[in-house]
Amino acid sequence: MISLESAAVRPVRDRVFFTTMAAIILVVIFVGFAPSYYLRGVLPAPHPYETLSPVVMLHGLVFSAWVILFGVQASLVATNRVAVHRQLGKIGMVLIAIMIPLAVITALQGVDRPFSRPPGIPGLTWLAVPLLDVPVFGGLIIAALAFRRTPAIHKRLMLIAMIDLLQPALGRIPDPAWLPVALSPLQTLVFLLPLIVWDLFTLKRIHPATLWGSVVIAAVMFTVPLIWTSPAWLAFAGWAHGLIG
Repeated sequence: MISLESAAVRPVRDRVFFTTMAAIILVVIFVGFAPSYYLRGVLPAPHPYETLSPVVMLHGLVFSAWVILFGVQASLVATNRVAVHRQLGKIGMVLIAIMIPLAVITALQGVDRPFSRPPGIPGLTWLAVPLLDVPVFGGLIIAALAFRRTPAIHKRLMLIAMIDLLQPALGRIPDPAWLPVALSPLQTLVFLLPLIVWDLFTLKRIHPATLWGSVVIAAVMFTVPLIWTSPAWLAFAGWAHGLIG
């Protein structure tokens, strides 16, 4: 039987964990985008950067607004200001409605921006990374909003969506010398481990939201390299890129 004391302590521990994860995510995103966006021209560039187009600038502003809102929302829950959290959630819905199509347009324009992707990978090939990930991020956020009255599911799906959003930031941070290049894209999956361990520690099982959210992210990450050079994908990518031409 769970004691009243442990039942009372668990929500506090939950708030500390999810707020800490939110803070880590914000730091990683800032560090990743500092040289190319937030502190562009202040920090030395590790490699050449493309000129910031109006679309990229807008994408960065909306993206940053979402990241800041995520951090604020996590702190509001941690301080038990749930009513304010729910009101600000309406702003989040508006931002997501803007972010998803804007992310697609930015990705399509990125085909013509060679410095925005790893060297040696053609633009139409690399387009698989953002175009296949946008539905994952958007789907996780929509699912989280659908379960906003079920905190255990809502907060896990939101956290997993933000972990998925770490991919571009992590891709801009120089890899450790000991990390094989082939494993570099999988760094994002490491950030899922604390949530899995937390579930096992507090629930004695992996929460279904954690399990399925993690499976979706991993499945897409492993699928992209299998299809991104296929004739079918390149034909689709060329067609999609032509829409903005």
